[in-house]
Amino acid sequence: MCFSYAINFSPDSLKSKFGIKDVTLPKQGFFFSGFEHPAMPVMSLTNNEFDITNMHWGLIPNWVKSVEQAIDLRKNSLNARSETALEKPMFYGAWESHPCIVLASGFFEWKQINKEKIPHYIYAANNEILTMAGIYDIWTNNITGETVKSFAILTTHANTMMSEIHNVKHRMPVIIDNNHTKEWLNSNAAERLHLCKPCSNNYLAAHTVSPKLNNTKHDRNESWAIEPVKIAIQTRLL
Repeated sequence: MCFSYAINFSPDSLKSKFGIKDVTLPKQGFFFSGFEHPAMPVMSLTNNEFDITNMHWGLIPNWVKSVEQAIDLRKNSLNARSETALEKPMFYGAWESHPCIVLASGFFEWKQINKEKIPHYIYAANNEILTMAGIYDIWTNNITGETVKSFAILTTHANTMMSEIHNVKHRMPVIIDNNHTKEWLNSNAAERLHLCKPCSNNYLAAHTVSPKLNNTKHDRNESWAIEPVKIAIQTRLL
């Protein structure tokens, strides 16, 4: 599943691409783990205009009563299966009312060969900003009164390319191309279902990256995390 990605674009690139006047990005970087619940740029519509808000990765439903429950639930809500989100209490409200687009430079997946896990960096083949389908919710901390916006990335079955990389679970994020971003954000829940499908094989590109990503003791938020690396097993991967 999609549990880590990169954000190394500038606010100006978002302004020019989506026609947004004011953008404040969280810390940019090359590797963010969803299990640390970082704040990430998420796009929604306000008065039919694109708006970008920094939200925390790991959806907390609005009905959660305690901080303890919020902490417990969000580690299991980084991704939501598009096929079943409507059936899950954790995702139902967000699926019905709060579609969003999660913005990234790319994401990471691992190919498993025997006991070895080979990290790959996946990104738009045209090097544009990647736009992934998401849902979000707004939860209020009953102790502090703080309002927390949080999101989950929707997933679908993998296309041929992603099946080769993510060869255990055969899943991938739902990618919404530029021609359908407003449709995704404007449509009702039933209408959005037809967009929850794998993107074409030529929409994405990928390369193997350093096996150091497998070691959490490294500072993985460095440029080496997305740089192509030829590894000894590569001839058997392609």
